[in-house]
Amino acid sequence: MKLLTQHNHALKLAARLIIVYEAHIGTVALANDDPDHPDYQANTHAINQEIKRALLSFYLWEKWRGEHAQARAALLAMWASGEWTNRDTCARLCYRQAGFSNMAVARQALVGAPMPASVAVQRQRTVWKAP
Repeated sequence: MKLLTQHNHALKLAARLIIVYEAHIGTVALANDDPDHPDYQANTHAINQEIKRALLSFYLWEKWRGEHAQARAALLAMWASGEWTNRDTCARLCYRQAGFSNMAVARQALVGAPMPASVAVQRQRTVWKAP
């Protein structure tokens, strides 16, 4: 999710650069270098860098998601079974069975996963016990 947020921020920044440039100089044509505009190359370079960063971050996120899609689904199914009381324990004990080679990556795959119903009920009972 953090990578998507960064990607969104980079695209907004690139769009803002294009809008400011077009407001001051004129229409942006990234394919051509126009010598009539002194700031053209500097601004175009900044815009190109932002676009490249955004595309690279999206590519890396898409690659990660594609490589780990089946393993993540398997790990989420194991977590949803309710056998573990927290995500760390589930990731530590099941990451190899799910298909991950790294426990830290498996733990990241469980970030944001909802609590299994049995664990949520068990925790609620613990919180609301009478003294």
